[in-house]
Amino acid sequence: MESDEVPDILKIPKPLQEKYFSVVEEEISKLLKRFSSMDKLLRHLRERLEHGISLVEPRQKWRDYLIAVVDGSDSPAIDQRIGVLYGLYAAAYKLFRGFEPVEDGERYLGDRVSDQTQGQRDILAKILDLATTYIERALAHKLLTSTDPKVDLLLIDGSFLGYRAGCSMVKEEALEWREPITNKYFDKVYDLIEAINSLTVQIAESGRAVGIIKRVPTAAISGYMYYKYGRDQAPDLSDRSILTLVMRRGELFSYASYLKGLRYEALSWYKTVVRERGFKGKTPDEVLREAERRFTVQLVADLTDYSRVSRRNNFEKYADKPIVKLAGQLRRYFLRTREDLPPICIEVPERVPQDLFENVLSYCMETSSPATGLPLSLDLIDDLVSLPRGLGRDFIGEIEAGLLRHGVDKEKLLALFSRFNPQKEEF
Repeated sequence: MESDEVPDILKIPKPLQEKYFSVVEEEISKLLKRFSSMDKLLRHLRERLEHGISLVEPRQKWRDYLIAVVDGSDSPAIDQRIGVLYGLYAAAYKLFRGFEPVEDGERYLGDRVSDQTQGQRDILAKILDLATTYIERALAHKLLTSTDPKVDLLLIDGSFLGYRAGCSMVKEEALEWREPITNKYFDKVYDLIEAINSLTVQIAESGRAVGIIKRVPTAAISGYMYYKYGRDQAPDLSDRSILTLVMRRGELFSYASYLKGLRYEALSWYKTVVRERGFKGKTPDEVLREAERRFTVQLVADLTDYSRVSRRNNFEKYADKPIVKLAGQLRRYFLRTREDLPPICIEVPERVPQDLFENVLSYCMETSSPATGLPLSLDLIDDLVSLPRGLGRDFIGEIEAGLLRHGVDKEKLLALFSRFNPQKEEF
């Protein structure tokens, strides 16, 4: 057997091997107990979720639609050298007539975000994410406002508000970035957030855009069961995991139908609020109102220029902004497109007509990828626009080489580009 075929666990000292194998057995025992207790809850799960599940009826109109798919990507790591941080991003769209790609119906954009102030890595990572989102939304908006050709349906990769998390951490930062589509200049990060907000609201209000969400951490179903039936009746699983256990191919789960007007975002927070504060004599409705308040506060803090310190008494004004109100106008569904894969999550603004929505469901069913369950068009654009690992390192290498060609002294390069830890690549 060649050395690279030997499991890594067998390459460590024998006492450590024995310890880790012992830990494996302990974890197996714990998980078996968890599965046993879960089985009791799952017996009644389908029955309790039944009123949120319906069967998708086939539609054919989507085959004639001009469908645009938009996606973006950024470098998976930021190259950090003494005095310089870089991040690369790309975005693209591709057009389809029904299932068939449109000839010359694509566009690609790519650029970089840099920081010369030795800023924190996580700060620049969030700024890079926002730059990518802005380019995606700008392309999407351009497609929806064009009349030649007129797009019937636009698919966004992710949630309409998927960029929200972490915005409050960076919104006061300087940016000094010029975007590559219209050359618009952004002096502060909040200026960029505000531009993304505006584009997002316009895209949602078009009534022709839908989001397909790959990673869905929400736990509104177990939160609702906790709220409705008590802690012992709430499985400690994400919504996608629960629905994987109970949904069949061709079935649709609707939060609105299941939760009966309650907000899934607040219910997803429900267990967290209980764990942190306990009921302390409060009713489930009072706890739910606290969860709703928390969710709204976080939305406002992330997506507006609200500051708890300086604008303590004006919270309601900020909660009334279009981008915050949009959160309450986005309907979420789970669709089981493949028996052997978890359901996919679809986010639909309330302006989308019912007929278009039903055709979106048929489109997702009939074009689902056997690998992901997502529409094949989304998988295709994701493959086309994804930036490979190591691209950031190669980018830095090209800068170094170019500076050398221009006669820059090697010692200056060493001072500028030496790594903080020369033994470890940061990508």
